[in-house]
Amino acid sequence: VLGGSVPVRTLEGEVVLKIPAGSVGGKKLRLRGQGLPREDGGRGDLYAILQVQVPEEVGAGERKIWEEMSRTTRWQPRGRS
Repeated sequence: VLGGSVPVRTLEGEVVLKIPAGSVGGKKLRLRGQGLPREDGGRGDLYAILQVQVPEEVGAGERKIWEEMSRTTRWQPRGRS
């Protein structure tokens, strides 16, 4: 929801990928110039596909926050059906 940054391994090492706020699972993000070498000497682009992970367990305090967000949000995940 808020976006953030995550480390991503590339052919040349690790880079930080900035994830825009509101990104969803399956979104494709481009890392310009981090892909395979080209014949002309440059590098192609590397694409990262977001996978959303949800914690299997949360503490009581976290659960309380999630429940409050559930009550106050206007977003409806099934609103388009």
